[in-house]
Amino acid sequence: MDKQLDELLHQLTDVEKIQQQTHEYVQDLPDDTIDASSDDYIHLNNRHFFRNKDIYVSKHNRYARYPLHTHQFLELNYMYSGHCVQYIDGKQVTLNSGDVVLLNKGSSHSLEALGDNDILINILFRNKSIHLDLLDKLYDSDSVLFNFLMNTTTRNQTEPLYILFKKHGNSDVTHIINTVLSEYFFSRKFSNQIISSYLPILLITLVRDYQSEIINKSKQRLNDPVMLTVLKDIEKGYATVSLQSVAKELNYNRYYLSNLIKKKTGSTFTELLNQQKLLQAQLLITSTKLPISQIIRQVGFSNKNYFYSKYQEKYGHLPTETRNNK
Repeated sequence: MDKQLDELLHQLTDVEKIQQQTHEYVQDLPDDTIDASSDDYIHLNNRHFFRNKDIYVSKHNRYARYPLHTHQFLELNYMYSGHCVQYIDGKQVTLNSGDVVLLNKGSSHSLEALGDNDILINILFRNKSIHLDLLDKLYDSDSVLFNFLMNTTTRNQTEPLYILFKKHGNSDVTHIINTVLSEYFFSRKFSNQIISSYLPILLITLVRDYQSEIINKSKQRLNDPVMLTVLKDIEKGYATVSLQSVAKELNYNRYYLSNLIKKKTGSTFTELLNQQKLLQAQLLITSTKLPISQIIRQVGFSNKNYFYSKYQEKYGHLPTETRNNK
């Protein structure tokens, strides 16, 4: 499979064939993916990348400089082979084979043209792809990655930030990413679930095996065990948890905790809870044959019409369309 993957990644795409001849950037994304474009920035949204999936993987097209762009999702760049030079929030960053850079939401970056053997992999994921058990483990180790992910999750980060992971000795990172790539490009049954399961393993392995450099203009670190408890309780007990039960666990006044959650995350407790319920509902819709009505009850929605309204608001279509597309 590794040989087959290697051949696929080195094979010229249609865009690369053009860029190889012209050395000029070819825009290959759907028009509705770009919210705004100017001489300074291209602003990318989530619509194209996360249709019926939480993680999007692609090979970066070679032979032309990629213009400055920004987006509202997390991006992991992995240097599969060769090297690349990119500029992240104005700072030059060079990746060599095996290196990884993790970019925060809102970071701006551009890339110099890649050569024949420069294979750069983009792995895009949303906050909900980050399992709270992962944050808990990283919090115990006082990891720089915990602070990065926690800032992203709670929206308490005012400055763009990224982490550069430099390969150092032997590591399982290459094997993990190659497994993710094989499952993605040679999709089989349950490939999406396998890829999602590998994401926390990949992040923890990066912390363990790689030398990391955290780049944060404000140099602020956030360790917020209260918000971590709230988010963990929502993730684990989404079907039955309530603001009152979480407030009792933390020994907080319910109204005070409600205001604190809004201040820290930008969302109400109910909004966070609905996000988790909808995520679980979508997972059950795409990975099981359970009736939609049973899924609605199982994830904790008591009003079917309310569920359908929120689901369509979040995903842009009804649950039956999700299942049919899957």
